[in-house]
Amino acid sequence: MTRPVVSIVIPNWNGAHHLPECLDSLAGQTWHDAEVIVVDNGSSDSSLALLESDYDHVQVIALESNCGFSSAVNAGIRQSQADLIVLLNNDTRADPDWLERMVIGMERFPQASFAACKMLHYDPPHRIDSAGDRYSILAGTGANRGLGEPAESCSENAWVFGACAGAAIYRRSLFEDIGLFDEDFFLVFEDVDLDLRAQVAGHRCLYIADAVVYHKRGASTDNADMEVISRSWRNTIWIAGKNLPPLLLMVWTMSFSVRTIRQLLMSLLSRDRRQDLVTWYLPAFRSALALLSVKRRQTRHLRRKNSLRLLPILLHPSRPVTATPSRERVSESTR
Repeated sequence: MTRPVVSIVIPNWNGAHHLPECLDSLAGQTWHDAEVIVVDNGSSDSSLALLESDYDHVQVIALESNCGFSSAVNAGIRQSQADLIVLLNNDTRADPDWLERMVIGMERFPQASFAACKMLHYDPPHRIDSAGDRYSILAGTGANRGLGEPAESCSENAWVFGACAGAAIYRRSLFEDIGLFDEDFFLVFEDVDLDLRAQVAGHRCLYIADAVVYHKRGASTDNADMEVISRSWRNTIWIAGKNLPPLLLMVWTMSFSVRTIRQLLMSLLSRDRRQDLVTWYLPAFRSALALLSVKRRQTRHLRRKNSLRLLPILLHPSRPVTATPSRERVSESTR
């Protein structure tokens, strides 16, 4: 059997109510040369039964327990066959030409190591959920580009900082160069970590404006849950500590320290927040520091861009695509 052009990896945890619409939208794609892999994170609902009965063309990896987003997609990436790998949330619906647009974009711009699409809110008026990712040193973390803007916004292809892993396409060569998603993150900002790791290593991310996916934002993750919030805080520390070159890491540390002190003072003034501080934030902070030096050593060889070369990308996370597509891979030319 010939290898497919694209492998689509879908992580799933108790998403039986989302999967049919997601998988049916993939079955209706204008691009057919693709394999679909669902990685089930120990679901207790009818997900596995549904896949077995109604979607026998889908490859299923059944994990014994919920190992988190990173572990799930990594398992799918390892089993995938194609040189182009798509990650897609189970709570999405793709336009019929979404996959074709993504593949054509990667073929047209081979200097792109990965690409984002236009993710719209599932419910009308379908405002933008993500048009790629950006990263702020002062805010200390990543954010979705175009969030909340009208669907007609962000209508041109662009070079962007990174891609939301809820609907993105990657070259296998990117993972071979910088590694897979960090499984210690478990959930939240694991895609921002990979975005920054890729940028520091000299890779580029393309935003493909006419590839559209509808996303039920918040359907699979409760962003108000304290466990999610504390993991976000811990992962924010890891993203910067692992990946930023020294000068920018110093700037980030000063900004983060100011925000942490303010958070600490606010927590001490409120009984509920004092409890959150003890129960969630302090353990998350200890967890972040425990592995930080190890993680930074592990990524040292990937930091090919110094602070001065990375800073313009962070200050201008969206740049127009104006040059003629080159056949020279940026990630190779920067080594």
